[in-house]
Amino acid sequence: MALKRGIVELAEYNSNWKKEYEKEEKLLKEVLGDRIIEIHHIGSTSIDGLKAKPVIDILVVINSLDEITEIEEILKLYDYENRGQQGVPDRYFFAKGPEDARSHYIHFVEPNSKTYYNQVYFKKYLIEHPEYIKKYCDLKQELAIKYADERSKYTAGKNEFITSVINLAKKEYDD
Repeated sequence: MALKRGIVELAEYNSNWKKEYEKEEKLLKEVLGDRIIEIHHIGSTSIDGLKAKPVIDILVVINSLDEITEIEEILKLYDYENRGQQGVPDRYFFAKGPEDARSHYIHFVEPNSKTYYNQVYFKKYLIEHPEYIKKYCDLKQELAIKYADERSKYTAGKNEFITSVINLAKKEYDD
């Protein structure tokens, strides 16, 4: 379970992804302690039956993004690299593993941030509306073939679908 940075390679859903998440959650709780308000397995590896890049995405909610420098120093010891905000102003993104074998991504956010709700709503909506899992899987497969060596184009190709699902989720869950 790992993927070279910049490459798109989808794997069939693997029940071991949940176990890998749980191991990393335990580690993060041990090393970050009460800095963590909430922690969630997110992304495609968190959704039963969905093909995914074999990298575990983790959403970690902390009180303030001002804590990132301290968190970065701790996580360096566990092979995590702070990749910055990557164009998302309410999130810090960390990658675990060498560039040719990324295994985990952490998305640090504050409570009630836009990114927090987008991540949680997207996952919840897909799980509660399985027809969207198939649509998302089909789209991802098409994009993975088209952009196998262009991760940024693969990601951009998913944006419209993800945004539409988040908008549907907001209508359903915010009422």
